[in-house]
Amino acid sequence: MPVRDPISPELKWQVVSRLFTSLPVMYDITFRDAVGDQYDTLEHEIWMQLASEARSFAESAGLPSTDARNIMDTLRIIFLVFFGPDLRTEEIPINSERSVLMIKRCPFIARELAMRGGTECLLSRCLAFSIATVEALNPEYTLRFVRSMCTGDRTCELKIMKKEDAEKAEKK
Repeated sequence: MPVRDPISPELKWQVVSRLFTSLPVMYDITFRDAVGDQYDTLEHEIWMQLASEARSFAESAGLPSTDARNIMDTLRIIFLVFFGPDLRTEEIPINSERSVLMIKRCPFIARELAMRGGTECLLSRCLAFSIATVEALNPEYTLRFVRSMCTGDRTCELKIMKKEDAEKAEKK
């Protein structure tokens, strides 16, 4: 006779996402002092490898990444699947070459605040993962942070745009 699983899939997803979003804080607290100045560089490598996993997930799920609007929607789905139901987003499609994904609630911020009381190490992780994921989904596009909750803004605003447009804007 098969054993009935008493835990619902929704509860499992919540527990796993809480654990996953707590891991970066736990590793930081445990290893930053021991590793020293190389910690951020090594941690960025992990987040960029996770971006490769995000691309693989998107491909296997048949998620599109042909333009900024597709990439925005795919990135939103990746964030939700990888980081769990505590994430809240809003999409702002501008046109096929530019879109904005707003993060209204971030589970990483909640874990950082609960476990450490601050968010000083969070932005670099998020930048490494988010930019690498967009560029892995479509190398013609990149991502720029306009606003960031972990630096005091009310929301995060992630602008997805053509790389050439981003480079032109940075030269100005």
